[in-house]
Amino acid sequence: MEWVCWFQDANPPMHGCPRGARIGARGGPRGREEVMADSYVATILLVDDEPDLTFVLSAHLRASGYNVLIGRSGREAIEMAEAHQPDLIVMDVGMPEMDGVTATRRLKSDPKTEHIPIIMLTARSRTEDLVLGLEAGAQEYVSKPFDVAELLARVRTVHRLATARRRVEELNERLEDEIGQKTRRLQTLYDYTRKLSQCQKRDEILDSIVQCVKDATGSGRISLMLTDESGEYLTCARAVGIDPDIVDKIRIKNIEGVAGQVFRSGKTFVATAYGEKSSLERGYGREAFLSTPLVSTSLQTPDEILGVLNVTEKSDDEPFTREEIECIRSITDAGAIALNNLTRRTRLEQSVRVLLTTVGRLSEYRDNETGLHLERVSQYARILTRQMSKRGPYAGRVNDEFVQSMGLAAPMHDIGKVGIADDILTKSGPLTDEEYAIMKTHTTIGYRVLSAAMEGTGPVPLLQHCIDIAYCHHERFDGRGYPRGLAGDQIPLSARIIALVDAYDAITSRRCYKDALPHEEAVHRIERDAGKHFDPDIVAAFLECEPQFRQVAHRFADSDAETRPVAIARA
Repeated sequence: MEWVCWFQDANPPMHGCPRGARIGARGGPRGREEVMADSYVATILLVDDEPDLTFVLSAHLRASGYNVLIGRSGREAIEMAEAHQPDLIVMDVGMPEMDGVTATRRLKSDPKTEHIPIIMLTARSRTEDLVLGLEAGAQEYVSKPFDVAELLARVRTVHRLATARRRVEELNERLEDEIGQKTRRLQTLYDYTRKLSQCQKRDEILDSIVQCVKDATGSGRISLMLTDESGEYLTCARAVGIDPDIVDKIRIKNIEGVAGQVFRSGKTFVATAYGEKSSLERGYGREAFLSTPLVSTSLQTPDEILGVLNVTEKSDDEPFTREEIECIRSITDAGAIALNNLTRRTRLEQSVRVLLTTVGRLSEYRDNETGLHLERVSQYARILTRQMSKRGPYAGRVNDEFVQSMGLAAPMHDIGKVGIADDILTKSGPLTDEEYAIMKTHTTIGYRVLSAAMEGTGPVPLLQHCIDIAYCHHERFDGRGYPRGLAGDQIPLSARIIALVDAYDAITSRRCYKDALPHEEAVHRIERDAGKHFDPDIVAAFLECEPQFRQVAHRFADSDAETRPVAIARA
């Protein structure tokens, strides 16, 4: 990855820190307690009901460089601690209204004050007070009468330890926050790549790219630019945070401005300027892009650059971090690959469709069925599959693509007959048991031929439908079919649909050994065989759309001249 970075300032700010602030343990502007030790004066809350003691002790504490607040009771200690958030509390045990032990217990039970360290002052003869104070949460104690130097040393030690502990806690919080951010970003990328793998349309991929960048960076203005049909201009294919009227007018020559530079070079442009827009005005010349910080990066595969993604207006107004820029690059790289794969898959499927149509016609010439049979089967398959999509259990599984694929794959149901000898395939009389056994192998022949094609192309949903149909359309729902004796849901849905479609066409079409039977008779026989030959759910769907079958049968009926001898196969 290569970046082109333009900084308006000689020293760009660090991540998470506004200009003029100092970096603290949390990574943001430092609060009072986070400022560097050499410039910060700690505040001590001194609590005792003896005025002479507090006067002397406060003087020594101030002389040692501390700010001092004075309280006269445990109740005042609680109120002042909440209001002023001192760095340390020095508190006597024995006081009116509320003693020091009770006050300590309450301070340590309050989330707002539990972090403040406490030094207890206690008489040497009151050991039980000392124990109670430490159990309540005090960090240290000093016995009266005390040496001032000793007390000041204890104050410095407790304050230093408390500060160090607080910084460690804050560092842990910061690390947890950073780990959380990275974890969420990785989860976003994982969800994104999984979603891309399921996208079947270009618009779905484009929407996923923009949404993922928005989620990962918190940016409020994003534009995804792709080349137009001429390949000379970049137009806005997707946008967030830009007036739709402006989006429609965006058209940038792919050799001009920042977008052109990014498109030509494949590099990533990063602008971190604060308020200065002159460079971007020269680069883009449109208000839609005049915002910093800005990342402009390419959508590219190893073979070509497809477009440019512009990301700006972060929610925190901070420059993009290296991690965020790398995340954006990962998103665009995955999106570009998905777009490229979709294009290749679309072209491959188009080629497969042409090939299937050609091969289907070839099988027609070898068999003694007419081209109208293939057309009828294709039409029936679309009608019945579309009706299945309206039934609850199949609504999510059977979509428009499935419907169209069934129409294209249906004519391949008997493709394996190209491997059956002519003397069997075109025999006008009944087949012998041996001949019938050979005839049944057309299912496995079709499976082998189409599976070999799949090995060459890789997974193609349309081709998989063809394989399932060719291999399994003679299976029966009750398990008495061939070639494998599959039953129920073991039989692919596509094959279960074609089993009914092929049977309907066989019943309603004229053959040399039989006349065409009425539509009503076909409906009766199919309904009778629900749960035996046919899937009951598919039969139910057929009964809902059987008038459309009648129309197709009438429209694409065979003429007498087209009906040729055919081998009599046994079900």
